[in-house]
Order: sequence, then structure tokens, then C-alpha cells
Amino acid sequence: MKTKWLHKNSKEKCILFFNGWSCDETPFSQLLSKEYDVLMCYDYRDILQTKEIKRLFENYEGIYLLAWSLGVYVANLLMKDRKNLFTDAIAINGTVHPIDNLKGIPPAVFQGTISGLNEKNLEKFWMRMCGGKSAYQHFHANLPKRDLDDQLKELLELQSIIQNHFTDWSIYNKALIGNKDFIFSADNQRNAWSKDTVSIERDYPHYCFDNWNTWDEIIEDLSCGKSEDK
Repeated sequence: MKTKWLHKNSKEKCILFFNGWSCDETPFSQLLSKEYDVLMCYDYRDILQTKEIKRLFENYEGIYLLAWSLGVYVANLLMKDRKNLFTDAIAINGTVHPIDNLKGIPPAVFQGTISGLNEKNLEKFWMRMCGGKSAYQHFHANLPKRDLDDQLKELLELQSIIQNHFTDWSIYNKALIGNKDFIFSADNQRNAWSKDTVSIERDYPHYCFDNWNTWDEIIEDLSCGKSEDK
């Protein structure tokens, strides 16, 4: 796993962001930050905790966990023992059971993505992730700068980890469910979260970060979100 500071200006609060599969910082370059330092985790070919993550809990007064897509599972696996140290832990369009017919991505679909992965199919995946051709324009202008081979190896590693590390816990107190999510269906996301997790529903696609201008707005929006908010 790699880490990268998206914003680092000696703030008192920090956002720990677990990115989704195949991505890097580029699709999030439009998000500014006023009151938070932002550390991103991505490229899960090796998901060992990094020193950068461990230092957060020593240096910041408040830490907010944001995890998106398959990053929801990775963060849940790695941060299990630090759950109580987060001011808020928010899942965005993902679940802690990411390869599952009822609570995640159906196994056949997940395997199909692996088996058919090439440049053309990856673009089709990203288009579905954004909710369609028109919404894809913004993401297309900020495509991740990663090699296809790296992305395939990452997906294979995630498949192996998920299949061999079942999780029966959740560190999340809130979950944003996109009703227009074509990757993790809204129904499966609803199935995945217990009553202990506040569900916030919006008419968002899987990639929904163009709905905010700053990381501050994401925290303010979702931390104040109410159950079944639409």
C-alpha cells in the first residue's frame, strides 16, 4: 500500500482517506482543504500499515476516516484496533463484504472484471463508475496515472485478500449510499450495513466526489448527515 499527502499544512485535524481500486490522487485534485491535512492510501498490492498512518495518531487532535469503494474493506481490515480513535469513520459507496452477491459486488462480476481487464474495458468500468457518459467527462480529464499492469495486480491481490480474510466487524459509524451506484448497488449496500451505522442516501453514482469542492465540505456534509437523508 502506498500513501501520499494530498494536503499537509500543519493543521490540527487530519483526514485519512482510503482510495478505491485503480486510482491515485489525480481524480481528487479538484478538492481543496482548509482545516484538514489529508493523507491518502492507495494501490493495495501490499496492504501493510505504513509509518505515515501510525504517526497520525500521535500528531493530530482529531482524525476523520473516509473510505471509498474497495478502500472501505481495506480500511476496515487495517484500522480495526484504532476504531475508537476516529472522530468519525465514514464509508462511501462500498461495504465490508465487497465480494458478495447480497452485500457487495457479485463474485462473477468481480472475476469478470479481472478476466476482461484491458484499456478499453477499464474505460468502460470508469464510465459506469461515474454514472454514464456525460458524467464521465470530468473524471476523464483527471484520469489516474497508473499502469494497467499495476491495476490488474492490485485487483488480483484484493480478490485474494478478501476471499481469505472474512470480516465480521465494522469500524464505520456512517455510510453514504449512492442510489445511482452501478458498481456497489444501493440494495447491496443497504443489506451490508447494520442499524449501528447511520445510512445517508443520495442520488449519487459510485464516483461522487465532484459533488464537493473541498474535503471540508465532505466532512461537514456527511458528519451532519441524517439517516435516509436524500
